[in-house]
Amino acid sequence: MPPCPNSCPMFPPAEHFSTIYLSRHGESQNNLHGKIGGNADLSERGGKYAKVLGSFITSLKLPGLKVWMTQYRRTQQTAEFIDAPKHIEPALGEICAGDHDDMTYEEIAEKFPVEFALRDADKLCYRYPNGESYMDVVERIKPLLQSIKEEDNLFIISHQATLRCLLTMILGYPSEDLPHLKVPLHTVIKLSFMEDEVKAEYYRLPVECVDTHRVKPNNCEITRQLDDACVTVPFHL
Repeated sequence: MPPCPNSCPMFPPAEHFSTIYLSRHGESQNNLHGKIGGNADLSERGGKYAKVLGSFITSLKLPGLKVWMTQYRRTQQTAEFIDAPKHIEPALGEICAGDHDDMTYEEIAEKFPVEFALRDADKLCYRYPNGESYMDVVERIKPLLQSIKEEDNLFIISHQATLRCLLTMILGYPSEDLPHLKVPLHTVIKLSFMEDEVKAEYYRLPVECVDTHRVKPNNCEITRQLDDACVTVPFHL
């Protein structure tokens, strides 16, 4: 793997005022059961979010609204109630967890303890076996930045890791903060571009969901015990 760069590329400055909207898909069955990746359907609450989201977006009366989704069912199901042209953009798909796809953190920690510790120690540059790293995702979405810049009233429905990368590039956050950026479920993020300034606003819609944010544990040693490895794993069924 090549050396990890010290920073992520910055989002190119907008030449005119424009606005885009971002959201993760609604809560999925995998979110509910603590599994990463996969191609799960929405949970019951995720389906409710899709309906509430459709009403919310409709209420904004956005001219020329376009929706970009990913190749995964959960993003397409989330967009179901939005009346706008829809486009599947595979480059915005979730980070590929490779051999660990569709597993819980607890399962990974038990079956692959060294890999789990290595990822905790350097989450930005760690690459899943036969999968991707966060920096791989950054490289994957970089070619889209200019297209996003030229859009107005674009709504992107994507995934936690991917939106972490996109927000870091757009808002100029430090790259070391990227893999721990909070991007909650059932929340719409509005980004307004004005010359060299970007304003971010968060709108939490009124549908309950799990919290999938995992804080970096204090102990990232490969010799740690299973309990130490899983101490910050979010609650799930």
